Amino acid sequence: MAEMNVHDSKMFTDGGMELNGAGFVDAGYVKKRSNEAVPIGLKIGSTRTVLVMPNYEGSLDIVRTLTCVARYRDLFTGKLATKFGDEAAEEYADSVYFMFRAGLPQDDDSVKLAAQFIEYLVYRYNIPENSYVTLAHPAVENERGRKNLKEIISGMSIGRTGRQAWSEAFCGAIPAFEGLEAIKKTFMSVNMGSTTLEISAFRNGEPVHTVTLGTISGNLVDRKIRLGVQNETQGIVNIDLNTARKYKEEFANFIDYKPVYDSVHIHDRGQYGFKIEKSIMKPVEEYVNNVIEAIMENFFPQLAQDHYQTYKRVLTEPIILTGGMACIPGLRERIQQMLCDELEQKVTVISSERPDLAPAIGAFRISEYTLNYKE
Repeated sequence: MAEMNVHDSKMFTDGGMELNGAGFVDAGYVKKRSNEAVPIGLKIGSTRTVLVMPNYEGSLDIVRTLTCVARYRDLFTGKLATKFGDEAAEEYADSVYFMFRAGLPQDDDSVKLAAQFIEYLVYRYNIPENSYVTLAHPAVENERGRKNLKEIISGMSIGRTGRQAWSEAFCGAIPAFEGLEAIKKTFMSVNMGSTTLEISAFRNGEPVHTVTLGTISGNLVDRKIRLGVQNETQGIVNIDLNTARKYKEEFANFIDYKPVYDSVHIHDRGQYGFKIEKSIMKPVEEYVNNVIEAIMENFFPQLAQDHYQTYKRVLTEPIILTGGMACIPGLRERIQQMLCDELEQKVTVISSERPDLAPAIGAFRISEYTLNYKE
């Protein structure tokens, strides 16, 4: 794969979209082959959005920003103004709004904000209109979510050469293989996202069986960390969810976890230093236990009942972990050992180098392939 530069950020109609196995596909597909069109991979996550596109140096530029907006009133004009992404979260942590917190926008206002957010990305990072865009999307289980997803994609100003959308779980597995080998394989993917846990078996690019659970999520871990810090400091320290997420991303570690020391200014106490010993890893360990339980009790039995040969096959192939939670050091090894113990056989669990970026990178590879080889 090309060299990557990762940056943390401080057209078709509904009639042209059809649900096709792995995701939404433009029925017109590539309307006009263009060697100048730019392949784009885009993942709009409930917590973070990742954008992947080539640069003039022949490597990949990767933009990573929070999927959120903040509205405020401009003191000079008196009009409502909007900030997006990391800047919104840092300046308005108490009121920032995550449009995809429920997986997909659930109302008209969220859809409108999501469209504004995408156009902010287009303007901020100079994404060309003459592009082919593949969107990695979460599982779409309801008609409202399906409608909202179509509306968001159809309104984008980019992707004039073509647009399509594939399952985030599938796109996230692609970078774990060479090129687009994932399309030819039968394998199991565990997408550890902020909003849901999505466990899927894929065969030649098509989902065979999927289990999606909103009760096992990175967001729930954040809430438990927030409560744990409050309890561990006897109610003295109260952190917001963004801080809880940062604690998890920076300090959670199954290989070499060390207590975390931090400080905050408390009224009548001055600068108050505190130590966190259990508040971070305890929720993360509970999360891993819940993931194993979901695989063993929810996913495997139904897969074996309905698709026995596929069930046997996925146990002989690497199981792919993707999503932000899969970035925690040692988590992959822990899940592999626990699955080996539960199944009483050897299984292999792998992930790409950056599981949090993997869905957007996989989506980029699909766009690149389509531009290069699809007539």
